[in-house]
Amino acid sequence: MSELSKSIAIVGRPNVGKSRLFNRLVGRRVSIVHDKPGVTRDIVVERLSDSLILMDTGGMGATEQMTEKIIAEATDEQVNFAVAAADTIIFVVDMQAGLAPQDYEIASFLRSSGKDVVLAVNKVDLPQHSPNASEFYSLGFRRVFELSAEHGYGIGDLVCYIEGKYGKIGEFAPEEERIKICVAGRPNVGKSSIINRLLGEKRLIVSDVAGTTRDSVKCDIDVPARDGQAMKFRMYDTAGLKLRRKTNTSLDYLSSLRTRKVISACDVVFLVIDAMEGVSELDKRLAGEIAEAGASIIIVVNKWDYATETFARAPIRGYKNVTEFGKAFEEAVRAALPMIGDGRIYFVSAKEGKGIDKLPLAAFRLFEKMNSSVSTGRLNSTVQKLCQANPPRYVGGKRFKVYYSVKISSRPYTVRLYCNSEQSLTREYRRYLVNGLRSALKLGGVAINLEVVGKPQQSVQQRLSKK
Repeated sequence: MSELSKSIAIVGRPNVGKSRLFNRLVGRRVSIVHDKPGVTRDIVVERLSDSLILMDTGGMGATEQMTEKIIAEATDEQVNFAVAAADTIIFVVDMQAGLAPQDYEIASFLRSSGKDVVLAVNKVDLPQHSPNASEFYSLGFRRVFELSAEHGYGIGDLVCYIEGKYGKIGEFAPEEERIKICVAGRPNVGKSSIINRLLGEKRLIVSDVAGTTRDSVKCDIDVPARDGQAMKFRMYDTAGLKLRRKTNTSLDYLSSLRTRKVISACDVVFLVIDAMEGVSELDKRLAGEIAEAGASIIIVVNKWDYATETFARAPIRGYKNVTEFGKAFEEAVRAALPMIGDGRIYFVSAKEGKGIDKLPLAAFRLFEKMNSSVSTGRLNSTVQKLCQANPPRYVGGKRFKVYYSVKISSRPYTVRLYCNSEQSLTREYRRYLVNGLRSALKLGGVAINLEVVGKPQQSVQQRLSKK
């Protein structure tokens, strides 16, 4: 984020349409919109122009009937952060629900901030609804916009105000290239805590309540490198994924859909595993989805402090010390997740901040491996050695044979195999070749895709003409 950037924060009580207004101003669906109060909890940030950012925030003053108390308190803390950082605040109220005591409390808080505040009376879906919005003028704000975030009514006036103050929105210079990192895993494994440690501030809500993160939240991080240059990352915190059979609400479905979309768009995924629970069936499925999406994978075992604390009290049966237990744990992870190859597994404690500083460099190096070149000579030699060491079996009277191999792209790392028959390559042998290439080329957790091109099929007439 440029130091010259100005920012606008959208605030208000739960379920008044803040996220709809955010999406409307950004011009696309970024924040999850749902009728359930409290869906947005962390700050969601998007650029309106090169010098202006927009922040969507969670609902202020959520009651215990709406969401867990600890999350409601953390959400209010996030809103306070956004208000302190913002140059202009858009205070959203709900015309259809009418004035609420919370609106007066929020108005008082915003006036005390000394910031430029505009009032957006939302859900004025038709011009004839306008008289019903008059009661909100009693809140005492000079600039009031009556609008409908859902239908677009009145949005133009608000945009004109923003552009008059900050310049044209929706126009951007080419973005600088950043390595996109997604932090993914099951609910409550510590994804947000890890990003907070990397950021050096409490930007994301952390709670023991599973499912705290509903949306995919992105943050830019610049990490100094040894050569003096900065490693530039764009990190995405995502909702904890559940087994599909347990995704039983529309909100769960939207969250998981957003998470999988982010994974597909990222270069590297930190798959966070709980040290106290080990690799679960969902971890295995998620690792497979990450590989299929073409993203490279780094395994991060969080909550390792619990393992060291356990050994401090009493050694775990069968292990002399925590180091020996760690080696056994790593072997079990590699056996369960063969797609990580010889890539390092990182044991960290987000709670204590241990090991987190190694993750940016690990992602940078894996990204370099993804984009590294390999000579066609070395690639062809490697493929031929793999086929000789373990010859493919006959399928339909044919044995799979590779004539030529070449790397054709980096995201995902794609090797094109020119062969005698695409149908002769079985799923098991494809997996063997992928694992063999990963090991021989020392690619670690880089996702490898094989694109198989068979010989063109000759027609009967062509074969007879040769005779």
